[in-house]
Amino acid sequence: MTATPEPTTRHTEERLDGLLARAARTYPDRPALVDGDRVWTYAELDDAVGRLAARLAGQGVRPGDRIGVFIPKSAEAVIAIHAGLRAKAVVAPLDVRNPVVRTGRMLRQGGLTRLLTVASSENIARKAVGGDEVPEVHDLDGGIGLLRTQEQAPVEPLPEPARDGGYVLFTSGSTGVPKGVLLSHANVAHFAVWAAVETGLGPTDRIGSQAALTFDLSTYDLFSAAAAGACTVLMPERLKAFPADVVNWLTEHRISVLYAVPSLYVNMLERGGIADAFPSGLRTLVYAGEPFPPRPLETLLRLAGDRPVHNFYGPTETNVCTFLRVPPKWTAEQEATIGSAVPGDVVDVFDETGEPTADRGEIHVAGATVFLGYLVDGALHDPTRQVRFADGVVRRAYPTGDLGRRTSGGEFVLFGRKDSQIKRHGYRIDIGEIESVLLDSPGIRAAAVVAKTGAHEGEVWAYTQGTVSERDVLGLLRTQLPLYMVPDRAVVLSAFPLNARGKTDRLTLAAEGPPEPSPPKETR
Repeated sequence: MTATPEPTTRHTEERLDGLLARAARTYPDRPALVDGDRVWTYAELDDAVGRLAARLAGQGVRPGDRIGVFIPKSAEAVIAIHAGLRAKAVVAPLDVRNPVVRTGRMLRQGGLTRLLTVASSENIARKAVGGDEVPEVHDLDGGIGLLRTQEQAPVEPLPEPARDGGYVLFTSGSTGVPKGVLLSHANVAHFAVWAAVETGLGPTDRIGSQAALTFDLSTYDLFSAAAAGACTVLMPERLKAFPADVVNWLTEHRISVLYAVPSLYVNMLERGGIADAFPSGLRTLVYAGEPFPPRPLETLLRLAGDRPVHNFYGPTETNVCTFLRVPPKWTAEQEATIGSAVPGDVVDVFDETGEPTADRGEIHVAGATVFLGYLVDGALHDPTRQVRFADGVVRRAYPTGDLGRRTSGGEFVLFGRKDSQIKRHGYRIDIGEIESVLLDSPGIRAAAVVAKTGAHEGEVWAYTQGTVSERDVLGLLRTQLPLYMVPDRAVVLSAFPLNARGKTDRLTLAAEGPPEPSPPKETR
């Protein structure tokens, strides 16, 4: 029997702006957002969003227009994101800490025609826009201004699901340019509503929002909160470097749900004293973004006791596609899985011939959370493909690049990548983007960036050949890349080790320690 392709219609019943509007009607007097000493109820937040959305429409913003939110993480940034979505724009949160040149690349890649700013980010935004003329900032509402980019070429219209708005999250790209991941309202809303139910989120919960708004973990903080009428409490960015302060903040702000990368949990275990002062209000812990080291995970489970600990997995292109409530008695000696598919998604493993396999292969995802495609030079490029899953149904699927296998119980085990992409503190880093920046420098003849193993495991080193110093290399990268992508160390070599095929031996570079210092020259 010949299997027919599954219909590719998408869920359209939920919009992200609808989640907030419904919460404002249902829980008008409940706290919705906390930023330091400032508190917004749902009615107040909805009113601020409505005013700003109206001002955007008054400035000519139309459905499908692409807007960047260039505001430090704050209540203003949250209001700007919601307002852009309510105005039916495609909204892209941007990090004001990024180097100006990288922000400029994002504007061009995403085809962003406007930026929302505040006074503290206005000058940097102007530099990112560039051009001969200093762009004018139009005051809108609540200290938020609108700045038009100087892109003259019209961008290609987006497909139907994004013509009434969408969400863009930028990730590292192998070509040296960040990629804009375009998600529809339905993609994000499907995850947000499901995750709120899965974690038992309710109107009395207080979510500790520690993720950057440019990071896909933040979609839970913003939109799952709205779906459940919960309160989002913004954690000051500066606390992340001080795990003990994070633990104290969780206690002081009565945080009940935390969604964070494993490295934050590990820091709280090893340097934050959470074992001695577990936040009394914390009832649910969720992690994603990178594998959790087995021993610290076992320790966290013992501390959590009967509190649920959830593992969410998925690349930005699918937000979250598998989930697992980690068994409370799991130990580091047991195999770790990333759980099973989120309802509405289908996940399977495919071999090199493109056939489903029971052995190791590449994880593919189809279904409600799979993105629309990448924004490249303002146009949409769809990397998905039609594949026949193990059940015989042909589906539009995203090949994740992650290697894994399916267990006999229907869960998935993750083995790593089929390419040079790595995860660091939850952020996806494409080695090729770092190397591209290095190779564009006239003083560098060759470059190889590796994730170290052995004594320096967890670190990223950049090896170069050329007429530059180690300090020059790191200085160059800091002007081009966000700090989370800058390697821990740069090493200048006279020659790279080669493998049997005559190519740079990356395995040797990954395993080797620092080069031995040259012996001092004899003096007479």
